[in-house]
Amino acid sequence: MPSFPWTTAILLYAFNLLLAAGRAAMVNARRTLLEQWRDEGRRGAGLALRLANESTRLIAASRGAQMVCRVAVCLTAAQVFSGLWPVVLPGRDLTGWGWLVAVLLLAVLIALGEVVAEALALRAPEAVSLTLAPLIGLTEIIFWPFTWTLLRVGGGRIGPRGVPAVVTEEEIKTLVDAGEEGGAIEEEEKEMIYSIFKLGDTLVREVMVPRIDIQAVEAKMPLPAAVDIAIRHGHSRLPVYENSVDNVIGLVHVKDLLRATREERPVALRDILRPVHFVPEAKKADELLAELQSQRIHMAVVVDEYGGTAGVVTIEDLLEEIVGEIRDEYDAAEEAAIVRTGEDEYLLDAGLNINEVNEELDVHLTDEFGDTLGGLLYAQLGKVPERGESVWVEGFRWIVEQVAGRRIRRVRAVRLPQSPLPESEVEGEG
Repeated sequence: MPSFPWTTAILLYAFNLLLAAGRAAMVNARRTLLEQWRDEGRRGAGLALRLANESTRLIAASRGAQMVCRVAVCLTAAQVFSGLWPVVLPGRDLTGWGWLVAVLLLAVLIALGEVVAEALALRAPEAVSLTLAPLIGLTEIIFWPFTWTLLRVGGGRIGPRGVPAVVTEEEIKTLVDAGEEGGAIEEEEKEMIYSIFKLGDTLVREVMVPRIDIQAVEAKMPLPAAVDIAIRHGHSRLPVYENSVDNVIGLVHVKDLLRATREERPVALRDILRPVHFVPEAKKADELLAELQSQRIHMAVVVDEYGGTAGVVTIEDLLEEIVGEIRDEYDAAEEAAIVRTGEDEYLLDAGLNINEVNEELDVHLTDEFGDTLGGLLYAQLGKVPERGESVWVEGFRWIVEQVAGRRIRRVRAVRLPQSPLPESEVEGEG
């Protein structure tokens, strides 16, 4: 039996492994180090950097070449084993077994050979990239027609540096998790990245300052009174309304207020108004952030489905969804939104979003009755709440701890092994 088919199969197999190793190395190589090596004049660094930056073409060309190698190895192996059976078992036609062995060989080739090659390459991706750059570059040239066709048919898009823009959210989160486990990313950085994705699922009404908490001034209010409100509450901008908060006619900046108070001639609040930006409460928070940034707007008034004022939202409110609470020396001390007061007991701000409560307490409250914890309790109680009233929901007793007028301020949550009352049953103070 000639040795040529065996030699061909081994060479093709080795070429396939080198392609797998080269692709894994270049995709994961640090571009900054390759750039440094290129500037230092290291041989192959420039080519390796170009291939790494053109990862779409690199992946397409290497996979195309690997596909050819796999098919060729299978055909060669099938030819070898088909000719081997008559020698081992004369008088029997076992050609089909040769093909079966070839298929099994392909499975082993993918499962073992390529995985091992890629794992070894990832130990020193930059060095492997330099070594295999000529081989990968030649492969890219040979398979250019295949690569071009594949990218066109698959809808691939090559950016300025050849890097594809299509990366899924789950892929990024997987990389972030791996980075945290490896120590490259801190937990705070991971949470911030996760918050960016979460912002795309957050509605403006979930982050806005609700109508009841809006600090606004009436259009006919004297300037000194408006200045006093701005200073007392520490706001740089105030909505200005006429007759009702539902009729916001503009915004006033505290700098304009202070400047106007120094004018010799009388200045009315209407004279220094700035345009107001209105947004629907169902708008996505990430879209609003981009909108405010592009138009250089700091504050927007949120309107409900009936056109009334639902609240206000600032860029700071949106950024806090990503980086957490932003406080300065002028902010008054506030109670923490969630305080653990016992092993299974918590004190919560009633304005907390239902999703935040679910994450912190590991419960599954639904937002069908409102976006906030206070809204949920209002719906469950079915009336204006009084201090001490409680409901049983999701294994917790939710107690109205503090009220201000008709508004729930603080809620105490007590987890019990088993609710003694049916779910959502209301209990009075005494």
